[in-house]
Amino acid sequence: MKLSKAEIILLLMTAIWGLTFPVIKGAVAYVPPFAFLSMRFFLATIALAFFIKPEFTAKNVKWGLIIGAFLFLGMACQTIGLIYTKASRSGFITGFLIFLVPIFDYIVFRKKPTLFAIIGVFLALMGLYLLSSPEGGGFNFGDFLTLLSAAFFAFQVIFIEHSTTKYNGDTIVFFEIASTFVLSLLFSISRESWNFRLDIPLLIAVIITGVFATALALLMQGKFQKKTTTVRAGIIYSMEPVFALFFSFLILNERLPEKGIIGGFLVFLGMLISNFKIQKSVIN
Repeated sequence: MKLSKAEIILLLMTAIWGLTFPVIKGAVAYVPPFAFLSMRFFLATIALAFFIKPEFTAKNVKWGLIIGAFLFLGMACQTIGLIYTKASRSGFITGFLIFLVPIFDYIVFRKKPTLFAIIGVFLALMGLYLLSSPEGGGFNFGDFLTLLSAAFFAFQVIFIEHSTTKYNGDTIVFFEIASTFVLSLLFSISRESWNFRLDIPLLIAVIITGVFATALALLMQGKFQKKTTTVRAGIIYSMEPVFALFFSFLILNERLPEKGIIGGFLVFLGMLISNFKIQKSVIN
């Protein structure tokens, strides 16, 4: 598949998303998870404010807050989950949201999934089974939280698609990120101690996740995804767990067992297949 300039930028953005898994796992070893999310989304909100001029209408704000609640729940479960599971496993399990999106889309908005989406779900379930088997590493509390985060992220995706086609997308994204910051800060103040040091590795993690993986990634996605097809963009985004596996090995020296690797490959294969489309939906 020959990549255009826009697709290369989307691939680089996906690589940054993959990089965040070992970066966040390293950060939450030294700072409470909600405190880290507070710093990440505060910086992302400030960065977005330089590029976006929000339109303060009731509908824009309402949808931004609703989607922000799902983003917060997803990020909270994923970040806490990284305390208990490997960053590489978290990348593959988070990728499960791609299969949950058509299922939830059908439940909420009655959008019919394609045959390829259903095949992709079955492949991913087989992969998830291998990942969670004792030989594949077992299914732990962190894996459960990560799987729960995938469900919240799936709802975030379908509500973004539903709302941004009717209302101002930039404004919705701004309030989504800002509300995630506020919720993270409230939870951190009420549940955590801020007795930690703002050292260089932590600041680097906040900058990577807040500026590059959140604010810049959202801006680049909005600008360049429309210059390619949905299918090709979906295939590019499917590379996120692969990058997570690569960077987790490079940074944390994490290794998956043999069955875990096979399971991850099946999840990845399912993600690729689910991005193909046919004209006729298979659920009536």
